[in-house]
Amino acid sequence: MDDSPSMAVLGFRPHTYWTAAVALAGHPDAPRVVARRRIVFAAGLERFVYHQAAALEPAKAHALIAEVRAATQANAAREVVRFIADLRRDGVEVRVAVVPGGPARPSRSLEDILRAHARIHAAEGDFYRDVVASACAGLELEVRRVGEHDLPGLLGEALRIDGPTLEARLKAMGAALGPPWNEDHRLATQAAWIQLATTRP
Repeated sequence: MDDSPSMAVLGFRPHTYWTAAVALAGHPDAPRVVARRRIVFAAGLERFVYHQAAALEPAKAHALIAEVRAATQANAAREVVRFIADLRRDGVEVRVAVVPGGPARPSRSLEDILRAHARIHAAEGDFYRDVVASACAGLELEVRRVGEHDLPGLLGEALRIDGPTLEARLKAMGAALGPPWNEDHRLATQAAWIQLATTRP
């Protein structure tokens, strides 16, 4: 990958109706966040869709989830397009997006998911992460998925640094950028950083 500041990787940290997004550019050993954004892609009935589906009969639950997936994916794509357009105006191009994934889960039917509150929460997390990833793929970005809990270890290994050193670098990046700089920004940054670190020349 071209490591010049004119090329950036998008990193995301999705929630159930919004996602933190950062654009990370530069050399893997010293990247910088060139832009960050909060992207809201769901509102009203588009939020917490599996909780709503649990109150419906199976056919209506399937239909609701499909409807919300289409709507939220379109919303996310629209906002990512705006983010990319703003970056392009600043001379920054984007070709790759990294969306963290949740832990691997056994395959279950919708009816089985809706029988247990813990499974509903897990399915919603997966659903909205997939919405962001699918929106980016639909914009012809190369999309990478990396387990969120695996990010620090994989990044430390790729950069050949230990955990405290990685944390210190993330803290310094936040200090240089200025507030806000919270866990969502740090995880979105690590998501983008793993792409830079594993595709270095």
